[in-house]
Amino acid sequence: MATIRSGLILAVVVLLAAGVAGAQQSVVVQGALCRGDEPFWQLEASRTTAVFNRLATKGNREVIFRGAPQALMFLAPAAVVWRGESTHLPKDTLVVTMREESCRSTVADAPPLPWRALLSLKTGEVLTGCCTVLAGYDVKVAPVADFAKKAVDDWSRPLPELLPAINQCLASADARAKWVAKAGPAGNGMVAVRMIQISDKAVDCEVDMAGKGVAKIAAVSALDPPLLGAGNPLYYPVREMAPMIRCGRLERIVGRNGVTTGYLHYDPC
Repeated sequence: MATIRSGLILAVVVLLAAGVAGAQQSVVVQGALCRGDEPFWQLEASRTTAVFNRLATKGNREVIFRGAPQALMFLAPAAVVWRGESTHLPKDTLVVTMREESCRSTVADAPPLPWRALLSLKTGEVLTGCCTVLAGYDVKVAPVADFAKKAVDDWSRPLPELLPAINQCLASADARAKWVAKAGPAGNGMVAVRMIQISDKAVDCEVDMAGKGVAKIAAVSALDPPLLGAGNPLYYPVREMAPMIRCGRLERIVGRNGVTTGYLHYDPC
């Protein structure tokens, strides 16, 4: 009997472990931020676009490239290659090879970055620099949010009905929001939206449910008590750079046409 009981306990443990493993979301390289010295240059790359800038160069202008990164994490040390073609004519080809090793600027007294870069734009020219590789959950395969199954105390449960108001708040010139921490009805057909700006300051927005009125933005005082339920989940609108999430749970919000319209991030770290 004890043997059977032990076997059942072991089976439950195995099933629970399998469930946890299945709940894990895959992490992929989303882009990189690189810079180099002598000559000075800077690169901001996402999964689809890279912006290259030769700093302190007369007549300098940004060059935009369309391409993608390829991660080689099985190597020791790991490597990432970003390759793309410029959007102007005549076209240039950008190839950046990043290797995971400590990299320090040759002119600035700053902490080292974790990746070393070799960048090539044309034959006979190779630039060197240091990078931070950005990685996060693969948003393309994140599970789709099921609002009907959300808990009653989850502020995002009525999100589909709140989106017109939320989008109007996000579009306001005074918003400059990174994400939405909470939204909900405010009475009289109005919606209240708590947003966190790129400066990390909180602002409140109020607009009608249909999102057709003028959004009123007001700063939140640091002395105000925390807003109950705010911050879990966070709502991210769709932007060129996908949210860089490596903890908690990321869900996609999909519209009726099957297009992703935003993301929910639970248990942010």
